[in-house]
Amino acid sequence: VLMCVPAENSEAGTLLFTGLAFHGVPSGHEFNSFVLGLYNAAGPGQPLDDDLKARAEAIDTPIDVMILVSLTCTMCPETVLAAQRIASLNPNVRAEAYDVAHFPELKDQYGAMSVPCIVINQPGGEQKVEFGKKSVPQMLTLLGA
Repeated sequence: VLMCVPAENSEAGTLLFTGLAFHGVPSGHEFNSFVLGLYNAAGPGQPLDDDLKARAEAIDTPIDVMILVSLTCTMCPETVLAAQRIASLNPNVRAEAYDVAHFPELKDQYGAMSVPCIVINQPGGEQKVEFGKKSVPQMLTLLGA
């Protein structure tokens, strides 16, 4: 599921990719993060302290965040929400969640013995793999913001 919003000042029907996506069926514990992702991308979004918002908006290089999740994991939604909230504020950040039940090859590729597994791809091919629940401040630190 790719999350898109209507483009401002454009012809009717034109949509912009928000940088948020969910690969799999957004259900289980991830249903709320899916709905909140839509809210964050299309509306005012969840409240965020001004300093955190400024840190997210200051990211000036393209970063792709891939979060490997399980729909039964209670720690995954906060991590997905944190990455997607940052992506909703900055077009340089993409945050995509992948249900490992539907993408077992990713689990094998990144050696994900647990979820959430966070894969960060930065310019120049630099890649970082982290595990565990992350809040918005923790995710910003992980992204170097």
